[in-house]
Amino acid sequence: MNDTVIIRQQFLNSLKRGTGEAYLLVKDNPKIDFSNHIIKGALNIYAYDGQSEGDRAKYIFDIISISKQKDKIRKAVLQGLANEKENTWNLTHLFALAKLFAEQNDNEVKQAIYDRFLICPIEGSDWVGAYEILELDGLNGLFYVAEKFGKYIEQNPDDWQDDWIVRRFQEENKHIKVAEELKNKAMTNNFIRIYLENIKRTKASQEKHKTKPTTYKDIIDEVLNSKLFISFRRKRNLTDEEINKIAKQLISETDISNIERLLHIFDFYKFPYDSQIILDLAKQKPTNKNRIIEYAIYALKHLKSEDIRKFALDKITTTKNPIDYLEILVSNYQSGDFKLLSKIANKTNNEHKIEQLAGIYSDIFRNNKTKECKEPHEILYYKMNCAIHRNGIVEILIENKVISDKIRQEINFDCDLETRKLVQWKEKRQVTRVPRQAGWGAILELCASIRLVAM
Repeated sequence: MNDTVIIRQQFLNSLKRGTGEAYLLVKDNPKIDFSNHIIKGALNIYAYDGQSEGDRAKYIFDIISISKQKDKIRKAVLQGLANEKENTWNLTHLFALAKLFAEQNDNEVKQAIYDRFLICPIEGSDWVGAYEILELDGLNGLFYVAEKFGKYIEQNPDDWQDDWIVRRFQEENKHIKVAEELKNKAMTNNFIRIYLENIKRTKASQEKHKTKPTTYKDIIDEVLNSKLFISFRRKRNLTDEEINKIAKQLISETDISNIERLLHIFDFYKFPYDSQIILDLAKQKPTNKNRIIEYAIYALKHLKSEDIRKFALDKITTTKNPIDYLEILVSNYQSGDFKLLSKIANKTNNEHKIEQLAGIYSDIFRNNKTKECKEPHEILYYKMNCAIHRNGIVEILIENKVISDKIRQEINFDCDLETRKLVQWKEKRQVTRVPRQAGWGAILELCASIRLVAM
């Protein structure tokens, strides 16, 4: 295998993961033609979760900008935009990439965006492309989108539209009276009128079928009788009194189903009484009839004792699925455990399990500041294609001052734009942190404004 083949393989591996190494390889090897691989990255969103992570348009566009085969790649983007009819996230990626070309005064690509919007839409994804048109042409773009939807509704009278596109445009253009502008335009444009009337009917239907919030007599009643298995961490913050009340009920509870529901709360909150109670639940004989052991293990990550650590290490080193017990080390990590974590990371190649490890390892090393985070985190960095968890990994490497020069250089061209900012962000933080004594947290806003047909 010659060097060129190896470098191309290295490039494709990085491209799929979304790391900046791909950009650097193109820059450092101008005589190698990477265009076929770049086209793959342009037509396909290789992200672990395209919905959560968003498009990789800027990432691919940066690579295209230093390629010597720009015209070839651009042509492939146009063809891909016209032909993608199956994968929503590939299509969102292509629209976003095409918009970057259009912003460079490429009128042919801009026209292709307009022509593709709402033509043979993927089921449940008729919104794809609307935001790019709004960004390119503002209010006139909104008029075009509204008119296009009106024409589509006329041909498909059972279709329904909500007002998220209009609301989002209003939020980003506070100086425009969007509703008034659309209303005025609808007076002379029948298709925009059809679109607005459809939105009005949809909102009326939603209000009509809106369920009334259930009232519960207390927190125990709410935990045991909620129709949905609610994550109370996301719904609201429980008070200490509520947590204690749930814990006492758990201790005295005998119904298996109720124990599950009560125990699940302590995935998000620390159990306030003797940790042995939770450990005993985790040590129960495994069964497929309930999830008590699983929830008890989740709860143990907030609790610390020698017995809990011994239980965790025994399970991690003897079971077929050691990943199931790794979270316990969040509160029970000791110096040298990184060797075990690195060994597990090295053996893991399934992308879903790598994703799981990334989340767990980040939790462990956020709770345990140590330079030992370097080896297991680097192993995952070079295996995973989730930009969200990679951001967390890089953040921890920087936080503990163990980030390698190679990774530090690569993150300037990472597919995640927030990851690109991490070095400067951290350096700025080091300056402001001491005098202000202020804590902080990484903020990752995932906004997927998606019209769900099932609603």
